[in-house]
Amino acid sequence: MSKQSENQNTGQVGRRGTIVLPAATRRRYGLDDGSLFISEEREDGILIRPAAATALDLKEVRKKIEQGIDELHAGKGIPGEKAYAEMKKLRTVPGRQKRK
Repeated sequence: MSKQSENQNTGQVGRRGTIVLPAATRRRYGLDDGSLFISEEREDGILIRPAAATALDLKEVRKKIEQGIDELHAGKGIPGEKAYAEMKKLRTVPGRQKRK
């Protein structure tokens, strides 16, 4: 059997997919109740790392929307049906079933 290193801890997955990290790991990375994290599937397992939510710069968002509208008025851009299909693909979460 191999010995666990100091940086390896065992956690637990709950009934609803809740991941429970050991207290020492949470403290080390500043993870509190409600903290965000990123999970990344890799060939050798799953990497979990802290994430930070950043507020959007609304002026920048408005500017991009206005640029997009200007491009559409100029005849540039992609057709609405294609844009809708692309947005719908982005909203689909793998393994998630649609509500009835």
